[in-house]
Amino acid sequence: MKKHLCYWLFTSTLILSGCLNQKILDDVQLASAAGFELGEDEDMIIATAVFPVYKPDLTVENRTYTSSSKLSKIIRDKLNRKSPKPFVSGKLEVALYSKELAEKGIFDIIDTFRRDPATGAKMFLAVVEGDLGNSLKIQYGETDNGMFLSKLIQHNIESGILPKTNLHLFTKAYREEGRDPFLPYLKLTDKEAEIKGVALFKEDQFVGSIEGEEGYIFMFLNEKFTSDASMSVKLGEDGVFASVYHIDSKRKYKIKNIETDPSITIRIKTNAIIQEYSGEDITSKVKKQIEQNMEEEIESKGEEMIKKFQDLKIDPLGIGFQVKHRSRNWSKEKWDELYPSITVNVEAEVEISEAGVIN
Repeated sequence: MKKHLCYWLFTSTLILSGCLNQKILDDVQLASAAGFELGEDEDMIIATAVFPVYKPDLTVENRTYTSSSKLSKIIRDKLNRKSPKPFVSGKLEVALYSKELAEKGIFDIIDTFRRDPATGAKMFLAVVEGDLGNSLKIQYGETDNGMFLSKLIQHNIESGILPKTNLHLFTKAYREEGRDPFLPYLKLTDKEAEIKGVALFKEDQFVGSIEGEEGYIFMFLNEKFTSDASMSVKLGEDGVFASVYHIDSKRKYKIKNIETDPSITIRIKTNAIIQEYSGEDITSKVKKQIEQNMEEEIESKGEEMIKKFQDLKIDPLGIGFQVKHRSRNWSKEKWDELYPSITVNVEAEVEISEAGVIN
């Protein structure tokens, strides 16, 4: 009897809680994406909120509300004045910032989300090239735009094309000494959305980007990663090339003379599989040549990329963070003076474990 009573109470609770949640969902506006850009008056921020409307035929339609204010915290109140239901951010998948706004700084807007307990710490952030407000009105996929753009970023992170990033990681990098944050860099047009690369920041201001195959070099330098995407390797001047995939890479730091004149080496160890080769047989000599060419490319382009970061006075790799945690007397002021001129070497070791298709 007691078992039957407990079961009845348990199922009744589920039914009642289901009805309650349904009632709550029916009474609020669940935004899935938010976009922020500059107005004609550059002190004005224009915000566009995207929320899905589910049709009886199971299709999804995107609807948008737009408002503007000089203060990001006032925008939600203005959006609520235009909506028949109150906006809530508990379902927010992605927050987007126009390139022009990101150049001025975005942490005040990000901080609004960070302080909202309804916003998830793993929400994606991204910088966008293009007409952000109008682009969010376009239907990019069969799901709503928030979910579509979130999945676009997520699968590129899982594929090893983008470094790991979200609201929590951006805030952490922004607040840490010896490190600058980065975000995905998207391009939105009237036809498609695509990953353009990685947006680089000095504190909270967008200062440049990494695009194309440079993204691989950044991934090698930045973190341990595994990628299913392909990387092309040129062999000589006769048009022979190879592409490798299933890249599994690790990196370590070796730092000397920390207190006086730091000398830093980033050591990268990578395993990969030959996916395609445009020559004839893949001999041991060919494999060795591919390994050597990959090592040279990672080393030369890696050092060139780090020099670019030093010229911009940004540290997305967190080199300063690595030095700080190996030093008892680390000083941010002293490090900021040293960083643009310190020597950073890249050493790469590549091993090709298997061979694939020959063309």
